[in-house]
Amino acid sequence: MFLSYHGDPLAKLGGIQSGGQNIYVKEVVTALERLGFAADVFTHWSDPEAPQVEVLGKKSRVIRLEAGKKGFFPKQRMYAMIPHFISELTAFIRSPDKYSLIHSNYWLSGYIGQHLRSRYGLPLVHTSHSLGVIRSNAMEQNRTRAVTIRLDTEKRLLRTADCVVATTPDEQEVLRDYYGVAPDKVSLVPCGVNTGVFHPHTKTVADRRNTLLFAGRFEENKGLSVLLKAMAALKANRPQTMKSVRLLICGGDPLDLPESAVSAEKCRYRKFIDENALTDCVEFLGPLKHEGLAQCFSMARATVVPSYYESFGLVALEAMACGCPVIASNTGGLRHTVLDGITGILVEPKDPAMLADAIYELLTNDYLSTRMRKDTALHARRYSWLQVASDLTKIYREVVECRKETPSIRQNIY
Repeated sequence: MFLSYHGDPLAKLGGIQSGGQNIYVKEVVTALERLGFAADVFTHWSDPEAPQVEVLGKKSRVIRLEAGKKGFFPKQRMYAMIPHFISELTAFIRSPDKYSLIHSNYWLSGYIGQHLRSRYGLPLVHTSHSLGVIRSNAMEQNRTRAVTIRLDTEKRLLRTADCVVATTPDEQEVLRDYYGVAPDKVSLVPCGVNTGVFHPHTKTVADRRNTLLFAGRFEENKGLSVLLKAMAALKANRPQTMKSVRLLICGGDPLDLPESAVSAEKCRYRKFIDENALTDCVEFLGPLKHEGLAQCFSMARATVVPSYYESFGLVALEAMACGCPVIASNTGGLRHTVLDGITGILVEPKDPAMLADAIYELLTNDYLSTRMRKDTALHARRYSWLQVASDLTKIYREVVECRKETPSIRQNIY
């Protein structure tokens, strides 16, 4: 049983809540099928037009539950809907005996997983994707009630789960030092990349020279505002270099949205673009399918990932698999995924001047750019979803066997 409460693995990517977690769940379940396993993925019914049950692969399914009401809800509002989701889930499955274990994704799903673990005696494996303490520090958030609820819930979840999957060594450290998770309960399993989709597209390589790419959701922590400030600085200080440069922005609002429905974030970006005379060199492409995104990576001189933090950095890995160097923030998983000076350049987060210098370096240094293009694709091939699934199955077998030996006392956490 996979839990991906706010992240439907079959949702269109690039939206407000459609990103790395959606890809992770979809690719892991697909790879698990190749190893002979099947999974049911339970998620919120965020798209009323989608069917309740949809096949993922040949044997696995995505099962959408209303949690009281269909339709999109921001994550911040979904915590209160969890009891409805649990009630509908338990009514849907009727017999939990067909499941060997639960794999929850993100803290909201983990909270649900805790309840099901106690109710059914199933072992719980958890992948955080994002940790509250890292996010709140990176965003310089005050400890509001919502932040406190998340941190307290995470602490209970991470300490009681049978195994916690960390995707980077940095995450391992935070789990141990802040959350107090015993080191022997944490397993390091990096994310993967689908090289069948993300690989160099030779027909578009000739277009690389002056194209920069950003791919991500329109959230403050993704750092698009920092990138736009860097572009404005480059235009002011390096006007000759910037004459033919263009920035493609993938993700965020669909292009066919009526003006009244455009997000506040995109409105702020467009205002900055207009005020800094960047209209001619910035283009919004909207959400793209993986195939279209791979073509964009292949034709870009560099992909820029200016996030305030990233638990892993799938966009960076996908770009590198397409032979595209990455300029990324030196934070979280990015500092492990991107090899500084080899497959890209790492810069300090929230520093437009340093980011502008790195962009200028890759735009003007042909030797560096060419060398990095060769190294990035080779580096990315080390990351395979099939290997991720293989590593996870070893964890699954261990926790199932361990749970058989030491059955837990069932209790209701509500």
